[in-house]
Amino acid sequence: MKKLVLALVLAIMLIAVPAELFAVFSGDPVQQFPKPFLLTSGGQGAGSKSLRMLVQLTKKFTQDPTTGDYWLEDETPERYAYIDSGYFKTLVIVISVTEKGLGASGITIEDEIGFLKVVLQKAKAQGMKIIAISMEADARAPKIPTNGNERIIDLVCPQADYLISIKANNTDDRFTKISQQYGIPLTIVDSANVDMRAIVQEIFK
Repeated sequence: MKKLVLALVLAIMLIAVPAELFAVFSGDPVQQFPKPFLLTSGGQGAGSKSLRMLVQLTKKFTQDPTTGDYWLEDETPERYAYIDSGYFKTLVIVISVTEKGLGASGITIEDEIGFLKVVLQKAKAQGMKIIAISMEADARAPKIPTNGNERIIDLVCPQADYLISIKANNTDDRFTKISQQYGIPLTIVDSANVDMRAIVQEIFK
C-alpha cells in the first residue's frame, strides 16, 4: 500500500513539474535575442506551425502582428510586408520542405528559394537577427543532394546568427560543420516537443 501511495505521489509530481525542466541541450549555450519575433517557414512545410503551437503552450508570449511578442507568416508577399514594417527584431526560419506544403501554396521549391533569398535580404536590411531551426526528424535526406531541405539549409544557415537542430538531424554533423565554418553558435536539442518549448523561453527571455 505504501509503495502504491508513493508511486501515485511521484506521478502527480511529474505531471506538475513543467516539461521545460526535462529539456536537454548540448553544443553552444542557448543564445538570447530580442522580441518581437517573426516566425516563418523555410520550405512551406508544417514546421513553423508546429513551433507556433509549442510557443503557445508556453503561455509566455502574445501573438499579434503589430503589438504582440511574435507572429507567424509563411506566405509571400505578406511576410515581406511584416519584415519591412520594422516592428520585428528577430526572424525565426523553421527549415521544413514538403511537396504538400509547396503545392498548397501553389509554388515550386525554386519559387520558395527565390522568396527566401528576398526574405533574408530584407531581414538583414532591417537589422533583424536570424535564427535557423531544424526540428522535424524527417526533414533531412542527406543522401539526396537535390532534396529541398538540404537546399534550404545551404541557403539559410550560413546567413543565420544562431542555429538550432534536433539531435536526429545532426547525426552527420551537417549543422556542426556549418557552425564551425561560419562561426555561428549551434545548440542541439534532444526532443523537439519538450526542448523547443524550453529553448524559445530562454532565447526570448
